[in-house]
Amino acid sequence: MADLSNTPWDSISLPVDYNDRIAPNFRIYELTKSEFAERNNINNGFTSDSELQAAIYLCRNILQPIRDEFGSFSPNSVYRGQELERGLKKKPEDWVSSSQHTKGQACDVEVPGLSTMELAVWVTENLEYDQLICECYNPAKGVNSGWVHVSIMPPGRGDNRKQQLSYIYSANANKYVYVNGLVETA
Repeated sequence: MADLSNTPWDSISLPVDYNDRIAPNFRIYELTKSEFAERNNINNGFTSDSELQAAIYLCRNILQPIRDEFGSFSPNSVYRGQELERGLKKKPEDWVSSSQHTKGQACDVEVPGLSTMELAVWVTENLEYDQLICECYNPAKGVNSGWVHVSIMPPGRGDNRKQQLSYIYSANANKYVYVNGLVETA
């Protein structure tokens, strides 16, 4: 186990020890952990330096500041390899996801005891990000319903759009839909 938390993100490369520290409060394994992958015997390890480096950048610029502000939490999902992504979305073997999770550029976060909407608003006001989606938040189901999806583009890999969306249930459509802005399910 090494402490790489002060090593430049773009100089860390495979192979790595997944117990290595890459931020004051995070280790590499937290970026690839998936209960679904474990239950289904899916290897969810990084397959490229680009994915690893993007996930470390995300960890240092999204996850660590959230932990600094709100205390301990475990991210729901950060990196998801193509096999895991296909399994989660029940897609055929030849399907290729374009999700930022598959590039190490996105995470899903819930902070126990903090409203999902409060977390989403805090991120928009305090952090650089590419896309923020308040997903499945419905205050009628409790302040911790849903989760916040946040992505960030590492320097030199694209511009951050600062896009804000919500993924909410639409009674009219009788399904979940994406809408612009941060809104609650009615």
